[in-house]
Amino acid sequence: MSLHHQKGSSLIEVLITMLVVAVGLLGAAGLQLASTRYQQTSTLRSQALLHADFIIEKMRVNNANLRFTNLVTAQANPETAYLAADEYDDADDLPDDPACGLDGQPVCTAAEAAQRDLREWRLALAQDLPGGRGAIYPVTNAGGVTEPNARRVVVMWREKSEAATDNVANQAAAEATDATCPGVAVAGIRCLNLWVTP
Repeated sequence: MSLHHQKGSSLIEVLITMLVVAVGLLGAAGLQLASTRYQQTSTLRSQALLHADFIIEKMRVNNANLRFTNLVTAQANPETAYLAADEYDDADDLPDDPACGLDGQPVCTAAEAAQRDLREWRLALAQDLPGGRGAIYPVTNAGGVTEPNARRVVVMWREKSEAATDNVANQAAAEATDATCPGVAVAGIRCLNLWVTP
């Protein structure tokens, strides 16, 4: 009889070991999935920062347009003075191609270069980021005066909801809104804001 019990206990030990290994493998798979999700989020945020830096550097190179163009003139023709104060829904509108600066075309004026930069920036955002869009706002100081050469650069993109695994069964994940986005916040859209004075 005692031999019979020993054989059964070995089988139970094997089953318990298999259960522990299975739980460990499921935990490792969960960690890998979370790691992949956070890596993707980090990659998107790095891309957003690179795109913001791109347009900021363009503004610094073409800063004569910002220094010598007063704000009234800039607001009358915003695309030529690095102004594109658009909420997410309108932040994918492309400025007209100024038809300058490329092979066989005339040299761009400062205003045309700003228009080309904004166009290229928005095209790159749409290509490199999911739902990628961009806006550039004037900056108002504490006294309520709008500074003629300061800009707020906003890069917007769609980011997978962090709560995607916490949703109710048979319902789509609830997407959060980002309070740092300009205008009406759109669910699932993240924003990177940088202020610059070229």
